Amino acid sequence: MWEGPAVQLSPLIREPGRLAVTDQRVYFQPLHNISGDTPVRSHPLAAVAALVRRRSSLQPVGLELFMINPSLELKQQLTGPVWDAPSAFLTFRSEADREAARAALAAQPTLGMAVSSLMPTSTLGNLNQPQHPHSQQLVAAGQLLEAAGGWLQRVMMAWQLGKVSNFDYLLYLNLAAGRSFNDLAQWPVFPWVVKDYKNAVLDLGNDSVFRDLKKPMGAQTEDRLRIFRQRYHDMESIAQHTDAAGDMPKPFMYGTHYSTPGYVMFWLVRAAPGHMLRLQAGKFDAPDRLFNSLQDSWDSATSSTTDVKELIPEFYMLGADFLVNGSQLAFGMRQNGKPVNDVVLPPWATTPENLLAKHRAALEAPYVSANLHHWIDLIFGYKQTGPAAVEADNVFYHLTYEGAVDTSKITGLQELKALETQINEFGQTPKQLFSHLHPPRLVQPPAPDPATVFSYGDTQQAAATSTGSSTHLLAAAGPPASSSSSSKPRLKGGGEDAAGGSIC
Repeated sequence: MWEGPAVQLSPLIREPGRLAVTDQRVYFQPLHNISGDTPVRSHPLAAVAALVRRRSSLQPVGLELFMINPSLELKQQLTGPVWDAPSAFLTFRSEADREAARAALAAQPTLGMAVSSLMPTSTLGNLNQPQHPHSQQLVAAGQLLEAAGGWLQRVMMAWQLGKVSNFDYLLYLNLAAGRSFNDLAQWPVFPWVVKDYKNAVLDLGNDSVFRDLKKPMGAQTEDRLRIFRQRYHDMESIAQHTDAAGDMPKPFMYGTHYSTPGYVMFWLVRAAPGHMLRLQAGKFDAPDRLFNSLQDSWDSATSSTTDVKELIPEFYMLGADFLVNGSQLAFGMRQNGKPVNDVVLPPWATTPENLLAKHRAALEAPYVSANLHHWIDLIFGYKQTGPAAVEADNVFYHLTYEGAVDTSKITGLQELKALETQINEFGQTPKQLFSHLHPPRLVQPPAPDPATVFSYGDTQQAAATSTGSSTHLLAAAGPPASSSSSSKPRLKGGGEDAAGGSIC
C-alpha cells in the first residue's frame, strides 16, 4: 500500500529505516536496529488508536501512531506481534512523504477496528457514522490530539466547567501542541506551581506558597528580570543600527529555554541514567550540577541568568523512581562534602510518593485553577510571540520558535546539520494553540486530599495509557458540532518498560 524511508524517534535515538503499510499491519525495519530488539517492528492496524501529525526539528515532517495493547480475546483474532511501546514517532524526508504515508494508513478499512471497545457507547453514538464506527472514532482521536475539528475549544470548555482536571488539561495541551514522550526535545512541559520547599507544612490554602503563574520563570524575581530586560533592550538598540545583512540575532531576553533535552535528563537522571550518559558523552554531569533537591532547583530557576526551566509531568504523577537512586549509582560528591544520592525532600514531604501526591494536590488547588490560564497564555497562547510576549517578559532565542527558519532553503549539509542540532538541543517552543486571551476556569474545586489524589476524578490513571486520556477527553468534551488519544510512557534506566510502556 505504501513503502518508503522513515526515521523512528525515541529519546536521544534516531533510527533510519523503512516503513511499510499493508491492509492489515504497519511495519518498520530499522537500518541498524540500534535498540537491539527485533529486526522488524510491526503492529496490527486494527489496534492503532490515532494518527497524529507532529513536528520534528520544528518542521512538519513527523507522524505519531498511538497504539493499544489488544486484549487476550482480541489477540486470538489478530495474528502477529504488537509494537513494544504505546506510540511510535516517525519522521519523513518531507511533508509530502508524511502526508502520503498518513493517507495510506488512513485508507485501510481495518485501521482502528479494535479501538471502539474503549469508547463510551454514548460518545460513539453521537459521532454520526453510517458504516465504520472505528474509522470515525479514530478520526476523532486524531483531530483531538491535533487540536483540529473544534476539539480544542470543546476540551477547553470541559476544563472550564470542571469536567477535566488541571493535570489532564495541561497534558492535552502539550499533546495538541506537538509535544511527545518520544522526543526529549519536545518533552511535555508543566509549570512550577509550588515555591515553598522550606517549611514543614505545605498549606495549600495559603496563596503565598504558590508560584506567580502570571509570569514566566525568568520574571519571578525582579533583580534578575532587570538583567534580562537590559539584555533585550541592548540587543534591540544594536539591531536598529545594523544593516539588513547584519548577523545580529533577533533581540531576546533568555538565551536558554524552559524545556530542553538537558533539562529533561536533569530531572530524570536517576530513572534513566543511560540517557544521561549518552547525552553527556559517557559521563554524568558534575555533582553540583545534578538534580539534588527541589529547593536548590527552585533557587537556581529563579536566580541564575542561565536557568529558567519549568517542570515535567512526572512531578505530578505516580512513579517516584526519578527521585530515588534505586540503582545506587555513583553520582559523586558535592562541594559541601555530601554525596549525590536520593533527591533531598522538602520538610513537608515524608516520602518521595508523598511529595508527588502533594505536588499533584497543589496542581489541582483553587489558586492554580484560578490562575492557570495565565501560564497557558505564556506557553501555548497569545503571549508566546509578538508584542504581547515582549510585554510579558517572555522572549526566547528566535530559533526556538516554529517558522524562524526555512530549512528547505539551506543548501549546505553542514549548515543544515548545525541548525538542526541547535534546534534539538537548545529548546523548542510548543506550537501556538491560542491567539487570544485564554479564559479562566469557571470552577475552583477544593484541593484534593494528597492521600487520595491519584484517584481524583479517575482521570490521571487514564492519562498513563496510550489511549486512556484521549478517551476520557472525548467523553468529557463530547463530539464537535461540525465533526463526526494520549500517551505517557516513562523513561527508566536502559529503556526498560515502566508505568505505561517503553519508549526506547
